[in-house]
Amino acid sequence: MEYEEVLGYVQRLVGEDSGLQKWVYGKSQVLREQGVFPIDPTRGRFLELLSRMTSPQNVLEIGSGAGYSALWFMKGMGNKGTLHAIEVNPKVVEVLRNVIEKAGLEGRVEIHHGPALDMLHNMSGPFDLVFIDADKGEYPAYLDHALRLTRTGSTILADNMLWNGATVRGDVGREGVRGIMEYTKRIFGDPRLSSIIVPLGDGVALSYRIR
Repeated sequence: MEYEEVLGYVQRLVGEDSGLQKWVYGKSQVLREQGVFPIDPTRGRFLELLSRMTSPQNVLEIGSGAGYSALWFMKGMGNKGTLHAIEVNPKVVEVLRNVIEKAGLEGRVEIHHGPALDMLHNMSGPFDLVFIDADKGEYPAYLDHALRLTRTGSTILADNMLWNGATVRGDVGREGVRGIMEYTKRIFGDPRLSSIIVPLGDGVALSYRIR
């Protein structure tokens, strides 16, 4: 049985978005030239379920795009908790602000506009959950900050761990692969973390801080 066949089966079970989430997903596709590449609904459901199971009160999203992932997190968080969204592109930030307003999430989603590493240097945490989905070459640096900004019991997630199979093949010539592979090596070798890669979509790394 091929992986794509299994993935397609799961995607059909999850189904498509509706309402605002569907609109944001479509808007994200339009913004691809601005560097916006949203997760698929299957990974979105995964984020929602994690939020429901862990009940995070303070979430950090590194690379928020138009807010598609943020909506999944907030759906799982219910009426409690806040999300800090880092986004560098001013055109995308404008859309993100609009999405937050449409969703009635003003006051619960705080936008940090600027390069991710610059924004992270000014954050203090602690965060219950960190989601990494930005410049792949900077993943190891994002992990440094994620570890600084979390504590025992926190969750660290990172998207695109398979990078369309490039990391599996060890295709280090492709942009971003070295960063993802270094990130992978570190999360599986750090005694503070218990980690696994969930092969949903392009792969999501799930790390739990055991200390």
